[in-house]
Amino acid sequence: MGWAEREFETIDLGDPRLNRRAVLLAERLGQKPGASIPGACENGAETAAAYRFLRNEQVSCEDVMTAHRQATMGRIREHAVVLCLQDTTELDYNGQATAGLGPLSYEAQRG
Repeated sequence: MGWAEREFETIDLGDPRLNRRAVLLAERLGQKPGASIPGACENGAETAAAYRFLRNEQVSCEDVMTAHRQATMGRIREHAVVLCLQDTTELDYNGQATAGLGPLSYEAQRG
């Protein structure tokens, strides 16, 4: 069983085919996290199926996230302490001639 099958083991979208598509799509996007949907899918048919899945009114973000939350909580229960960290690091290059900088917390800061 792959990671996506374990992660979405409890998913229930009302149709086993939708459940399988959710797992496959998670697997593909997980293999290439920076890719577009066509770039992550193996062929045109798989890409079309992914878009059909995303347009399907029977599929809600909440249903997909419920399965993900259940898997996450299962992993958390295995540990006495869990740190929930958020990276708020900013690198301020204000005053330096560097291309491609954008605003940070304050408009005057560039990073």
